Amino acid sequence: MRQVLGMCVVLLAACGKGAPPTAAPAPVASPVATPAAVLKGDPVEGARVARRVGCDGCHSEGGKGGGFDIKTPEGDRFVAPNLTVRRALYDDAGLEKLLHEGKTHDGHRALGMPIYMLQHLSHREVRDITAWLRALPAVENPGLAVTTLTPATARKFEDGTHPYNNDDKPDPGNTPPDAPPSDPLALGRHLAMTTCTECHGRELTGWGPEDDAPSLVLVNKAYTPEKFARLMRTGEVAAGGKSKTGFMTEIATYRFAKTLTDAEIAALKQYLDSR
Repeated sequence: MRQVLGMCVVLLAACGKGAPPTAAPAPVASPVATPAAVLKGDPVEGARVARRVGCDGCHSEGGKGGGFDIKTPEGDRFVAPNLTVRRALYDDAGLEKLLHEGKTHDGHRALGMPIYMLQHLSHREVRDITAWLRALPAVENPGLAVTTLTPATARKFEDGTHPYNNDDKPDPGNTPPDAPPSDPLALGRHLAMTTCTECHGRELTGWGPEDDAPSLVLVNKAYTPEKFARLMRTGEVAAGGKSKTGFMTEIATYRFAKTLTDAEIAALKQYLDSR
């Protein structure tokens, strides 16, 4: 953002002809509006939040892209791009619009991005993620593929019939908070909405019988606070060992073990217990 560097006002006073000069009264300064201070994010905290919500999972560690690279039977390919290249296309306000509204720099949909989940990030968390993104060392990834859609799939997104049509859109009228809440129960809900809904459904009750991710509301009942903390730290499920598909174990060890504090884990458990 362009900053105001300074302002200079020159006042000219004329004396009456034939009269001795007299001191002009000091002008009354009009209040000058100054731009509000631009709040900057914390790149260290941004790295923690980015890991928790999956930025450097889908885009790979360091943001080089390709952590998410899915080919469909229909012939589509969804690829997470190189963040250290794409960041140049966005100013900070543009990145906030991307994360909160799913609006890309050129008006395309943010296909593959879980905007429904990311829309709930606080403004402070977005600033922190932005600071983390800006601080990433540039990295080349010349073999990285790009997202390509078949005409049939593109039409489904256009007419709203694709199964994932709403994942990259926010709720109408969503208002993100300025900062994560401090109350434990509210913090637990915030963490659930910004961390868990992508896999476990918008109400945390799963995506249906054909999806492997279970309802958190139901499976949570099998976990004591101690076992829940163990799951978040090591990926070990309540009965012991890895999760059924291994995915939750992988997510926990990569994303949560290094990012969630003890207080955040307790808050998340408290919220799930309240459901």
